[in-house]
Amino acid sequence: MIYTLTLNPAIDYFLTINDQLMVDEVNRGSNAIFKAGGKGLNVSKILSLLNIKSKAIVLLGGFTGDFIRSEFEKDENIEILTVKVDGVNRINMKAHYDKKALCINGDGPLADDKAKKALLEKVSLIRQGDIAVISGSMMKGFDENDLIDIADRIHAQKGKVVIDMEKISPETLKRCKPYLIKPNLYELQILLNDKGITKENAKEAIARLRQEGVEKVLLSLGKDGALLGDEEGFLYLVQPNTVLVNKVGAGDAMLAAFLGKLTETGDRQLALRYGGAAGNAVASRLEDIDGGLIEEYLNRMSVKE
Repeated sequence: MIYTLTLNPAIDYFLTINDQLMVDEVNRGSNAIFKAGGKGLNVSKILSLLNIKSKAIVLLGGFTGDFIRSEFEKDENIEILTVKVDGVNRINMKAHYDKKALCINGDGPLADDKAKKALLEKVSLIRQGDIAVISGSMMKGFDENDLIDIADRIHAQKGKVVIDMEKISPETLKRCKPYLIKPNLYELQILLNDKGITKENAKEAIARLRQEGVEKVLLSLGKDGALLGDEEGFLYLVQPNTVLVNKVGAGDAMLAAFLGKLTETGDRQLALRYGGAAGNAVASRLEDIDGGLIEEYLNRMSVKE
């Protein structure tokens, strides 16, 4: 079973600004779209499109939390495991105008000791062989010691930890002993404190991370595809030049599809192609995608050693 942990869920509010963006004036918008999510929930959503079940552990509070829960309870492939928090889950605004986007993210509620304890109780459901995907930002009240506690609990139950978080120190990452991480190039530079890492020398950087105990590294290269490094060597994802419409959730989709198909089939090349297909499908539109669109993009993906 794949578990996802969303430690700071949100509602993403997409809006198209009709004219040039103005300051101190009223901007008129159209095509409003509300999406319940957060990186872990986004992973569960893509897994569901591939008909792969998951259990989503999520901290929810207030009227926004009610909306998020109600949206995901509609999906028979996702079991929501709610941890209640005081306060209201955040709303993130994505205002699109003139091929650009203004993104304003809320900060969300504060998690107290009671919520942290309840979260660890949900994590205790994880069993041997299960995979736990911890992704996105952490709600106020959490720190990296809490992240280590969560990872330790998962390992104690012989589960596997997957981490996709931008703000995590190299020391914490090492202590979490992840099965898989999914950085982009910028995040890889931060992890290794090396701004000289490029697409051309990324293999050496991935090898350094693997020497520190990370089993698999799935490096997102944006429009240039992705690079997978693990115990079997390196695979490079080659993808078409998709017109980028939506930046929200594409990386989550790649991680979900790769991990889901790798768990389901054990085929690294097929899993990487599915990862690219899902990421490109999400990036191609603001509206929700379906499994058929992922399959369409799958035929455009190729992998080379």
